[in-house]
Amino acid sequence: MNAIKGVFPEKLLKAGQILSLAFCSMYFVNCAGPEAKEWTKIEKEFQDPPNSAKPRVWWHWMNGNISQKGIRADLEWMNRAGIGGFQNFDAGLTSPQIVEKRLIYMTQEWKDAFRLATRLADSLNLEMAIAGSPGWSESGGPWVKPEEAMKKYVWSETRVEGGKPFNGILPKPPSTTGAFQNLNMGARFTTESGSQESIPEYYADAAVTAFRIPEQTFP
Repeated sequence: MNAIKGVFPEKLLKAGQILSLAFCSMYFVNCAGPEAKEWTKIEKEFQDPPNSAKPRVWWHWMNGNISQKGIRADLEWMNRAGIGGFQNFDAGLTSPQIVEKRLIYMTQEWKDAFRLATRLADSLNLEMAIAGSPGWSESGGPWVKPEEAMKKYVWSETRVEGGKPFNGILPKPPSTTGAFQNLNMGARFTTESGSQESIPEYYADAAVTAFRIPEQTFP
């Protein structure tokens, strides 16, 4: 038993060393194979990403504050910074005028600027997308009549006693032009000609709905 105890651990240790070396050899062989090439490719693409992996940005044209010189400067900077594309967003809120002349949406000067942007983006391999935002951008405009434009639902609530007919006038829901209920979005807006006009107000009845309030209510 003493002899076996003295020899067995030594042989087991050598076997363990041989086995470890075998595993190490297999590991390094694999690292030099197809997997190693794949990791090299991933590392290279991480350092120099393909266009499909580059970030995209929103590019806002606010209240006609654009110029052909500014368009060229912006897109050339995007290309140098490693940006892969952009989403053109023509918007009109309350931005002050910072250019000599505003380029109002869909005027000929605006179209010329937009054409420059598309051609320059293509030459710089920048992917271009367009944001359609009803009511203030590509799918809206001053030619859209208020009754045909984007709407919001507003409502009023009247509680009556059940079990008998109701005969009365329901209160009119709030009709303030705005984001929600009676929140105001501002008193004036810029028209296609560049003039300031009051925001149009439109209201029309849609439906009257009656339902029974549960007898047991919860907080």
